[in-house]
This record gives sequence, C-alpha cells and structure tokens, in this order.
Amino acid sequence: MSGFKLNPEFDASHFVQHYWQKKPLLLRNLIPNFSDSLSAEELAGLACEDLVESRLVSEFEPGRWQLRNGPFEESDFTQLPPTNWTLLVQAVDQWVEDVAELKTLFEFIPSWRIDDIMVSFATAGGSVGPHYDYYDVFLLQGSGSRNWKVGERCNSAVELIQDSELSLLSNFETVVEFDLAPGDALYLPPRFSHWGVASSDSLCYSIGFRAPSMAEMIEGFSDFVIKQQDPAQRFEDSEIASNMRRGEINPGQLDDSFRQLTERFAEKEKFVAWFGCYVSQPKYPELIVPVDQPFSKEQFQSLLTEDVVLAKNPSSRFAFIESSAASSVLLFVDGAMVVFPLEQLKHITALCASTHITPEQAYRLFSNSEMAELLRQLLNQGSLLVSE
Repeated sequence: MSGFKLNPEFDASHFVQHYWQKKPLLLRNLIPNFSDSLSAEELAGLACEDLVESRLVSEFEPGRWQLRNGPFEESDFTQLPPTNWTLLVQAVDQWVEDVAELKTLFEFIPSWRIDDIMVSFATAGGSVGPHYDYYDVFLLQGSGSRNWKVGERCNSAVELIQDSELSLLSNFETVVEFDLAPGDALYLPPRFSHWGVASSDSLCYSIGFRAPSMAEMIEGFSDFVIKQQDPAQRFEDSEIASNMRRGEINPGQLDDSFRQLTERFAEKEKFVAWFGCYVSQPKYPELIVPVDQPFSKEQFQSLLTEDVVLAKNPSSRFAFIESSAASSVLLFVDGAMVVFPLEQLKHITALCASTHITPEQAYRLFSNSEMAELLRQLLNQGSLLVSE
C-alpha cells in the first residue's frame, strides 16, 4: 500500500462548506510527495484487456479530435507519434490496489458518491478538448505536468462541435488557468467547462463522483414502484356522465387516478430504499463472481480461525441508511438491501467504513450471529474476498 495522505493544511470542512458543488478550487500539494501508482506502460497494458473500458483521443490536426475505443493491441501504441494523444482508462481502482487507496482520502464525501478513478496518460500536447462533465471531479496530477483552463458553468443548451463523438464545446472562454505539478489537484463542480493540455508526458487521476440525473431517478423509481403494483388495480370511471361527447375525456374523472398515482410516488420510505439500492449498484457487476463452492456456516467459521483477512471486492459498493423512525438500519450491497435492527448500527458502520476486515474485526462481527451470517453471504456472493 502506498500510504497516501492529504496535506494537513487541507481543511475538509471549509472545502465542503465553500466549494463542494459550488465553484472550482486549485489545491496545491494536496497529496505531498505523491508518486504514481502505475506506469504509462502498465496503464497501456490495462487498456489491452477485454474487461477494461478505455479510450484513445488524438489531435493530430489542430482543433480536430479523433476518438478510438479499446480494447487495444500493443501495436496500436507503438504506431503512435510522440505527441498530441491521450489514453484514458476507466475504473483503474478496480484493478490497481494503490489507485483504489486514493478513494480513502476523500472520506469527507460519503463513499457511495465516488464513482471511479479514471487514469489518463497524455503525451506533450495531448488533450481531450474543451468540455464539461455532469459530475464533481478531482483532477489529481501524477508525473509530468498539465495546463488546465477553466471556463464558465454550462447548461444543456450550450453549443457543441458538430460531428464529434466527444461532446466538445464549440466556444470556450478561459476564466482561470493553472499549471499542475505532481500532487496538485483541481476540483471542478458539475458542468464547469474545462480544457486540460499536457505540458509534458504526464499521468492524471480523475476521481469522479456519481450523481444520478432526474431522468434516471424517475425511470428507476418508477420501475421500482411498478413492480409493487397489483395488476387488478386499474382506471375506474363508475361515475361516468351519460351526456359526454363521443371521444371526450373528462379531466374531472381523472382525479382519482391522479391521486392514486401521486400517492404511490410520494412514499419517501420507498424512495429511500430504492435510492440506496440504485446508488450501490456496481458499475461492473461482471467482476463480482460468486465462489465456486459456497462456504457453509461451519466452513466459514473454520476459515476465520485461520486469521485470514477479508477484503471488499473492488467492484462492490457498500452503503447504509440509519432509520431512527423505524428503529432499523438499511444495508445496501451491490444493489441489494438488507434490514437490520438499529442495535447493529455500530457493526454496519464499521463494515461500510473498512476496505479490509482484519481477523480481530471479523471475530467481533462473528460473535454476533446476524453479522456472521451477513459476512458469510457476502463472501459467497463475491462482494467480499479472501485477501491474499
């Protein structure tokens, strides 16, 4: 493990109060003595893997960016010129433990908000063009240096370059400009336009934070509500008027249906349960594989006596909601929910906070039958792994 630490001068409370989702901020030396967790060659190797999402963006003609999607072959890189291209690899935290460790530095934001860590390698002049994102991001500079220009906050009506797969801004005006060195970071709230250009061969770690759109929430919660409906409940118009005109829909006769519809969407407890399941869904569920031979209770207990360390699957997502009104705690793991009595809050909190479960922690959890069964099920389904 790399042992990354934030600069002690960084004030997380001040940052959240004054900058989070409000305005950009340059964070000089956010991680002192920062060194890369992987090399450019290792990143290129990941981009050649079938299960890894990767892109190659080049600008061999000024103002004309080209996009290629992976997986790539080694020859794809050996044929490239020495400048003006960028390799971007998504979710490197799923594959490189030291990169995953970076996520623990941002504990001042709830962990379920973190989407993934994308790592990009850019040669001198490499850029993906002027654009904006719909999520918060920390752009942490690794080796080399990059120049970042930040513009105004955009809306969905902003004009984009036509016939481009990259959603690039056709008009970009710089408001502020920064040169980032290793360990520096630039925080950008959603929709702030930005444009980074590598000053030299360099690596950048983009820690992105997920934020479901209103359309996604409407669609997802609607599907959740639909599954709970009784097919026998239908539109009724038993009070229909005898003098209605042919083809007429009387708005007054829709009142009862509209009331029933809105009541179903106004149940906050159901929305909370759905939201927890939604935001804990893994980005790459195919990387969460159940064990070949499920552990029985006896086998699992025997395993823990061997002083093994259990680790969360890097692709798994854990979150919880404390419901004092219902005297319960809702645990969400990989899109599924389990309800526990509020007395288990301490254990659930510890489980969600830890990336690894030491033998001592496992022993404490195993002393509680509910927690022991939870750990066994999580191990069997692949959300927990036996750490090597």
